[in-house]
Amino acid sequence: MNPDSVKFSSSPVEATSAEAELVVFRSELNSYNPSSNKFIRVNLPVADKAWIDWSDSVVSLKFTNRSYDDTSASTSETAVKTQLSNLIKSVTILNSQGEQVEYINNYNLISNLMDDYTMGSNHKVGVEQILAGGSADGDPNGAFEIAGANATSEADGSSLVMVDRLMTGFTSGQYLLPLGYLIGQAPAIILELEDPATALKINTDANTHAHYAVSEVQIRAKQIRFNSAFNANFEATMASAGEVGVNYITESYLHNQGSLNSGVSGQQTVPFSTNPRSAKYILACMRLEADILNKIKFSLGVRHSASTSQYSWEISGKLYPNQPIDISNTNYSQAYANVLDCFGQIGNLNHNTLITRSTANTLFYSNTQSTSSKFLAGLVLEDFNSATNSSTYSGANLSTVGQMSFRPKLDSALSGAYRVDMITSIDMSIHFTLDGRMYSVR
Repeated sequence: MNPDSVKFSSSPVEATSAEAELVVFRSELNSYNPSSNKFIRVNLPVADKAWIDWSDSVVSLKFTNRSYDDTSASTSETAVKTQLSNLIKSVTILNSQGEQVEYINNYNLISNLMDDYTMGSNHKVGVEQILAGGSADGDPNGAFEIAGANATSEADGSSLVMVDRLMTGFTSGQYLLPLGYLIGQAPAIILELEDPATALKINTDANTHAHYAVSEVQIRAKQIRFNSAFNANFEATMASAGEVGVNYITESYLHNQGSLNSGVSGQQTVPFSTNPRSAKYILACMRLEADILNKIKFSLGVRHSASTSQYSWEISGKLYPNQPIDISNTNYSQAYANVLDCFGQIGNLNHNTLITRSTANTLFYSNTQSTSSKFLAGLVLEDFNSATNSSTYSGANLSTVGQMSFRPKLDSALSGAYRVDMITSIDMSIHFTLDGRMYSVR
């Protein structure tokens, strides 16, 4: 390098001074269970004019297996396998007026799907399993067992403290959130606990009863406080933004549910409706309905193909893709590529998945109905044409679209009813106004 080309400023701009500290937000009650008090409320009181950095935030809880065998009091027969995300059925974010800002239903299923297709095996074994429980790879059967109660009625068995990230748009950590500028009661995160038969996989079916409790629920994050000059500038920015306020774009998820009846085959239509202003992609997965509330099944960690040999979506009277995706035991690459395209994984050499080609419980696809797999159908909806899509951020505008449908073609008659879950990834805008209000636009 030529030293003559190096220049130094005589008046460099100083960085904004700030203070950071770890804050712990605790649940209102010490103990919860899905039978009698399944909604965990965690209030988020922050210092005046403080910001919250969610980038390295975690939720932690103590899981206690209260499953029992009513005949033998066996701790091994009532041992369970699970992970933290399996316990959370839904997540709700409330603002300081108690209004809903974000709601993710079937959070545990969505979290499992995201882990399968966006998490590498090294991170799974070296970080995720140690923190959140579960298996060291994509096979939920590899999770370590948590012993049940040594009793013939519900009682405390073994416990395990679990820690995991909270996968919401509000807590995504893409931006610092100015929660210290809100007026009213503290905003809150509400976690709904899942039914034990869905959240847990118990060792033995006969004479056993699945139960659990959670306690010591905490959410940890960093609280940031800037100097008075920065605060004044930010308030001026909010004032100039008017009633709309300043906003931050993040990603959230909408869930829809459909069904396929037992005995059907051939071309099927599963209607659903979702109306975000900016939809990035849609996923569809199928699970045997009888498995979802079956305590000896992995209700969340595996799915099935329902013998799907072709699929497409219908949106506003048009088929997407315009040529349906064919899939079989020897032709699954295109379908897999569509799913990876939704997550931006194909060209991303720094990321991996937990999907395998042929290993039980982790293979992408099997045409056999009874074979557990990770099968997903995916449709990318990104639209960067601002001339025709000016009201959205990057995805397709579905706000004026009526009923849509997922169209799987089934090779064989279904041996039982299947639940079809549709997950839509959306751009969500979180707004903060000068009068101390937080709201979202989806």
